[in-house]
Amino acid sequence: MDNFRKTDNADREGAAINCLQRQKTCLRVIVTLLLLAVCLTAVLSVTPNFYAEPSEIEDAKFVLLNDPGYLDFFSGNCIRNLEYGLEDGEGFARILLTPMSVDPFIYMPISVIGEGISCDEYPYVAISVRSPFESKCNLYFGTSNEGGLDEAKNLTSSNSITDKNDWETVVFCGKDNAKWTGLLTTARFDPYGAVPEGMEYIDIRWMAFVKNEKDLEKLDVSIKDLDQGELFTRRPIYSTPNRTKPPENTFRPSVPSAASGNTKTERGFSPAVLITVTGILVLCIAVSTAGIIIFKRKGK
Repeated sequence: MDNFRKTDNADREGAAINCLQRQKTCLRVIVTLLLLAVCLTAVLSVTPNFYAEPSEIEDAKFVLLNDPGYLDFFSGNCIRNLEYGLEDGEGFARILLTPMSVDPFIYMPISVIGEGISCDEYPYVAISVRSPFESKCNLYFGTSNEGGLDEAKNLTSSNSITDKNDWETVVFCGKDNAKWTGLLTTARFDPYGAVPEGMEYIDIRWMAFVKNEKDLEKLDVSIKDLDQGELFTRRPIYSTPNRTKPPENTFRPSVPSAASGNTKTERGFSPAVLITVTGILVLCIAVSTAGIIIFKRKGK
């Protein structure tokens, strides 16, 4: 009998030790999964960024199209419709153009920058565009010193839209025109002399006004990129700059801070990140619950 009791006690002690070891193992697994979830959250929440947003450039002023309300500020010629899109959590305006039309142009919504743009202080204008057709571009402008649009107040882009159908930054240098002085009152973007055959739209993500040439490289535009010479010949210009004036706009977007000069736009989690992190956390909870149930059953 004594031997039986000793054996029984030894078995119980061994089972208790094994149970404790299993508990420690399970806890290690749970802690590991939780750490993995935290690491994945940190990694996935950082959206891959192969370019800099204008908000990341010190003292830049910009129109970042992160609100559909900005569409109310767009107008122009050969535009048949405007759409607002989201891609990787970033907003953009899709300008649907009339096929094969002549002299397409887009008035840019610079009025949302409440404090205005000093041409003398901001000699560089950058526009993030996406189009499948190559072209040099033009930017007609009016200022507080000289209003109205004409060929004398016209900037040709330092680089070109290529045929990559990917986001590209087109740059204009105000130093190239002696009339780029005073406060900017109107900016008209002419991407093409005529809508190319087969082209349906052009996308615009943001417009930035930059002080220093070196900051253009933060927009993934090197000085070498800007030195293209006559690499691309712009399509014939049929512009009549004075014929159309931008309409008066009374609407203001719900996120006016997105257009202020020194405001950074905070990015939230994308749906993919949230789904991934939620799945990992659910897995951790399921493993933890299963472990507790198993321990309770074995402890009986």
